[in-house]
Amino acid sequence: MIWRNIKDIFYAERIMDTPIIQNINYTAADTTQKKAAISYITASYLEDWDKINIGRTQPKEISSIIKVISDLGYAIDIFGCNDLRAVEVLQHKKYDLIFGFGEAFYELTNKNPNALSVWYFTEHHPNFVYREERKRLDYFKERKNKEARVVRSGNFYKPHHLEKTYSNVITMSEIEPFLKEYSNPISFFPTGLKNPDFDITLQKNIDITKKNFLWFGSFGAIHKGLDILLDIFANRDDITLHIGGLSEEDRLLLNPKERDNIIDYGHINVMSKEFLDIVNKCSFTILPSSSEGCSTSITTCMRHGLIPIVNKDSGFNRLLKNAIFLEDYKVDYINDKLTEYSNYNSGELDILSKNIYEFANNTFTIKVFESKFKEIMQIIINKQDD
Repeated sequence: MIWRNIKDIFYAERIMDTPIIQNINYTAADTTQKKAAISYITASYLEDWDKINIGRTQPKEISSIIKVISDLGYAIDIFGCNDLRAVEVLQHKKYDLIFGFGEAFYELTNKNPNALSVWYFTEHHPNFVYREERKRLDYFKERKNKEARVVRSGNFYKPHHLEKTYSNVITMSEIEPFLKEYSNPISFFPTGLKNPDFDITLQKNIDITKKNFLWFGSFGAIHKGLDILLDIFANRDDITLHIGGLSEEDRLLLNPKERDNIIDYGHINVMSKEFLDIVNKCSFTILPSSSEGCSTSITTCMRHGLIPIVNKDSGFNRLLKNAIFLEDYKVDYINDKLTEYSNYNSGELDILSKNIYEFANNTFTIKVFESKFKEIMQIIINKQDD
């Protein structure tokens, strides 16, 4: 009775905080319709895309995932990937397909052992993520004599999730770590955001922009190599580091020096003029991350013609000639490489930038994502039916 009297006060919050959405594409007349569960987030059905700018790629990717699975004939329930209370609510249902990741995915596959289970990776293999993040934290302590906590490993992919085998694996990262357990893991690119006002034909002064590098990241700055870049740029005046997406916790931990060649913008809206101004000042986007699922910060920057500098084997290998790969993450190595890259031939960089722009805008769009996901799911389902 209390809730009935006060719930309208929280009307907007209730809209944005629905933990489970059931019966998407349910067909009452079809008594044999198969059921699918998607363990991810419910945001795609809770946000008004006509009124707000969604600065994340996942909501529309999830919308495409649901569209494809709906077109394959399934009635769908979707819920938070770590929401075990959702599993309690839904445990009486018999699912034919369970897609996603997280603790909820793991528990629901245990309750539906005969279901087709598709483990979806938006980051690298869990063992790789933990091992490589630990290396970066140790390297940070070695240089700064300061402890930093693990922030990226084990949030959605936990060691006990590896103790069982699922029907299929789809990953946005490298497939090699999965080959011991799975004969045919499937790799898959995420999308990237695109500012509609960006104009690739505007001429940059590449002699200047090749001295400018954009680190465009998010929470977990040590995991993503920003601490290493700060050490390098704090001792140079010939190149400039632009920083977007640094969290307040990471800012307090890393305490970037106030220098003319280290510019911290805080959160950057990709659809803003500010973002366009930044990408037009830079030739490179750099993310010396320990591990990624082909980071959408990189795919977004590539859609604006920036040349990605990333670590080999950290999740970007499929970019092939469309990226510059670092072989190491140590300060001295990357420092030398930045000298090399910032002195590349300007004409060759211009050609590379335009080739990357074309590749990215033919690869990292939501239309391509949906088409590729449909192809993958048809292969998986057809294999099960054989």
